[in-house]
Amino acid sequence: MKHEDEMRRRAGAESIAGGDEAEQLDQDTLIHELRTHQLELEMQNEELQRTELELIEARDRFTDLYDFAPVGYATVSDKGLITQANIMLAEMLGVDRNRLIGQRFSHFIMPQDYDAWYLLIVKLFRLNLRQQTELALKCEDGSICYAQLHCLPVCSAQSNAIRITFADISEYRRIEAEKRQYEEQCRSLFENMLDIYYKTDMDGRIEVVSPSCLAQTGYTQAELLGRRVTEFYIDPAQRDQLLSALLRKGKVNDYELILAHKNKAPRIASATCRLLRDEAGKPVAIEGVLRNITARKQVEEQLRLSETRYRALFEQTSDYVLVMEPRTDAAPVIVDANQAAFEKHGYAADDLIGKPITFIDTNISPEAVAERMRLLQSGDPVYFETKHTCSDGSTFWADAVARYVSIGDSNMIYSVERDATRRKQAEEDQARLLRENRALMRQLMQVQEDERRTLARDLHDELGQLLTGIQTRGEYITMHAIDSEVRIMGEEIVRSTSALFDASHASLLRLRPATLDALGLSAALTELTGERQKQADIVCSMRIDGDIDALDDMRAIAIYRLVQEGLTNAFRHGKADCVNVIIRKLPAHAGRDDQLWIEITDNGKGVHAEADRTPTGMGVIGMRERVHALGGTFMLTHVPEDGVRIEAMLPLDHSEDSGR
Repeated sequence: MKHEDEMRRRAGAESIAGGDEAEQLDQDTLIHELRTHQLELEMQNEELQRTELELIEARDRFTDLYDFAPVGYATVSDKGLITQANIMLAEMLGVDRNRLIGQRFSHFIMPQDYDAWYLLIVKLFRLNLRQQTELALKCEDGSICYAQLHCLPVCSAQSNAIRITFADISEYRRIEAEKRQYEEQCRSLFENMLDIYYKTDMDGRIEVVSPSCLAQTGYTQAELLGRRVTEFYIDPAQRDQLLSALLRKGKVNDYELILAHKNKAPRIASATCRLLRDEAGKPVAIEGVLRNITARKQVEEQLRLSETRYRALFEQTSDYVLVMEPRTDAAPVIVDANQAAFEKHGYAADDLIGKPITFIDTNISPEAVAERMRLLQSGDPVYFETKHTCSDGSTFWADAVARYVSIGDSNMIYSVERDATRRKQAEEDQARLLRENRALMRQLMQVQEDERRTLARDLHDELGQLLTGIQTRGEYITMHAIDSEVRIMGEEIVRSTSALFDASHASLLRLRPATLDALGLSAALTELTGERQKQADIVCSMRIDGDIDALDDMRAIAIYRLVQEGLTNAFRHGKADCVNVIIRKLPAHAGRDDQLWIEITDNGKGVHAEADRTPTGMGVIGMRERVHALGGTFMLTHVPEDGVRIEAMLPLDHSEDSGR
């Protein structure tokens, strides 16, 4: 613009000096020059605009490169404050970039790396050279980010600063840590493995061997390295066979070898090895693992012998052996059986194997199966009797013992059974004889009671009348006799007759109490305890719970005799001074019929074996037999210095009597 103004002034001056003609010529020239200069200015303006756009684009590219670079950038002042930071660094630290500016960079350094950072600053400004280091940085969320820092000092007269690039090496550090851990695990495995790792060249010369060689072979690593493996083969031909298999297959698994220990003892080893080839595919080495299987082979041999003995016992025993597999919600399934079991049941193996136990044990209910399984799972042997059905429909009883055996993940039930049909028949015969004996006992007791009732009635009717007549005549003689001797004899007759009355009354009570027939069991027991209390001068207490007067005659007289004998034993043998009698009627409960409970306790010295019978009573044995004859239970407990407790439980259901 300055040049244009100058041209105009010069043109004006020339026009004034040169006249009109010159003025016109100069004006045209000036206009041409102005237009030319305008074009130049426009071109310069366009160039400036293009340059400005390039600068803006360059600035944008730099900004994008700075903000979105895969590494973090920051400028830290000599005061340790962050003056600039890109987006990547903010994301790396988990902090908004606006909050990042102005903070101390040391705020983000883990305490263990403080010294490394301060030493780096000193070196940067002292040497004024680029430096690098690795730091552990603290992120906003508390996590740790590992970064590699490249630092460049920027020094000027006004200030000093550090430009830093941050490369996130957290993943690298993690991989390195995992690599070190893996290497440590491999080293620990190599040093502590029980099997022997080895590597040899193709000639069999040992190049690498694990420390476990000492425990397995008796040789140290130093003693083995460089030696040929053929030195340790019992049969060197095995080495050639192994090498041939390797060359043919490239790898072998569980190849059995017999090697010599340092003490010359043979060892059985299992070799798993492979060929190592170079880039051209040529075999260059052999590596593998040797496992000492001497103990395993010995155990296998023992197991083979044990299995042979087991199979011999399994097949030759006369007992019936069933092997079953338990099921969760069903009966166990038969998976094996010995020949005796097949023959006894009349089934072929294909007909019996795979069937549930209920196929032959047809009388067992699902509830019984579940209960038996519950008992078996305790691990203890379970003894039971079972009834099996054969193929022809016949049945037999068996005594069985079963055990639940767990081996690894396998569970089996082993049941050994023996024919118990004869024993069951003998038990049934014994039970039948017992029922018949008890029925006979009840009949004998009934006959005895009938005879006692008849005898008591005859004594009461006939002897009573005679004694009454004698007593009446004796009283008459006493009242009308003049002679003193005759009067004394009459008085003696009256006294003797009274004594006979008392004796006959006691005999009548022992034979058949009239009160039992006239007033019932409760009144008869009350009379009995009252008479015993008077005769023996002891305390007799009795408690009756429930109505017992409606009992049948057999049970009523049994209870009476039981209490009678208990009182006699307490008085005569126990020398007791206190007896308690409790009779309680128990209602039906849980499928059980009504029952009568009798308890007789005393504080005497007890009843001994030599005195369990009396001349006139049944004794303890008689009491027990009378209770058992009625289907009840009897128990006598003798405690020295505490007396005797007699307990009896009688069923009140009459079905047993009618059935026997």
